[in-house]
Amino acid sequence: MNDRLRYMGYLRTNNLWDGQRFGLNQYFIKGVNNIELTIKNKKLRLGHLVEQFIFDLLEQDKNIQIIGTNIQIIQDKKTIGELDCLISDKGKQIHLELVYKFYLYDTNIPGNEIDKWIGPNRNDSLKQKLAKLKSKQMPLLFHPKSNEIINHFGYNTASFDQKVHFKAQLFIPLGQSEQIITEVNSACICGFYITRQELALFKQNEFFLPSKLDWLIHPHSDVLWLSHSECLAVIEIELNQSRSPLCWMKDPKGNITKLFVVFW
Repeated sequence: MNDRLRYMGYLRTNNLWDGQRFGLNQYFIKGVNNIELTIKNKKLRLGHLVEQFIFDLLEQDKNIQIIGTNIQIIQDKKTIGELDCLISDKGKQIHLELVYKFYLYDTNIPGNEIDKWIGPNRNDSLKQKLAKLKSKQMPLLFHPKSNEIINHFGYNTASFDQKVHFKAQLFIPLGQSEQIITEVNSACICGFYITRQELALFKQNEFFLPSKLDWLIHPHSDVLWLSHSECLAVIEIELNQSRSPLCWMKDPKGNITKLFVVFW
């Protein structure tokens, strides 16, 4: 059941932008609610689980032929990178890189809006990801070893367009207006984030801490809710290990919100 809910959460997540932006072309994948999922490995990491959802969607689209997925490029017995997906869409060849991220908007970071989007644990950022896509992941298609593999598939590197399928859940500071977001799709905003001190503002609420894979899921009421004090005890452990947990929060009226509690 959780895989289905996770898949629906992926579907509900918006593309970070439409069309061409940041020197990258966004590829739109049409969502299908009643798709047949083929998740066999129950220990997938979140990013790989999302990839499997996408591969299932592509596999069941009659207009699309999958040429190859997760193609490792190896030179001198060393893996130098991986091509996420090669497809033929109505006869048009596309190299597709897949990205699903959680970013928080830190107003204390200097620079423009793109500079301020960081991962919840501050070990990645939107700026870094965009740079990696443009400087490493997309150019990998044109590496001689990539060309050898693509020739083996019966295609030529030069025939491929390059696109990304980049979805994200975005979180802004407590009390911040969504109108500050103009450079990316504000429809990606899923909630807010707070500090450990600000958690005290919500003592009358109940909480649920989903597992990492369940971060994908759109919040619902059918879970085992914790009191504020019970939740705080669990959150303290995460914060003390420099991890920012994701929570669902339910107010006394039954309204449910998605939020991060940050250690920083």
